[in-house]
Amino acid sequence: MTIITGRQFRANQSKYIRLAHSGERVILSSRAGYAELTPISEEDKKFDDYIHSETFCKIAENAVREFREGKTLKFNSAAAAQKWMDEQ
Repeated sequence: MTIITGRQFRANQSKYIRLAHSGERVILSSRAGYAELTPISEEDKKFDDYIHSETFCKIAENAVREFREGKTLKFNSAAAAQKWMDEQ
């Protein structure tokens, strides 16, 4: 495990990113607390790209419109939602 300050990170970002990608735990220390530098997978990146895509935005806009128009269903529990889906 490597613990570094924000100043150390800014001065050597590539070094610490490589360490994190190689499996080393890299902890950033600051007055605000601690944070861990963690690499993300390609699948995470694809999901992030998707939720920032025009397609996703259109789906979200349609969902908000349907909610405002009262065209959505409300369930009191996950079990109730699952029961409804099973009946469809």
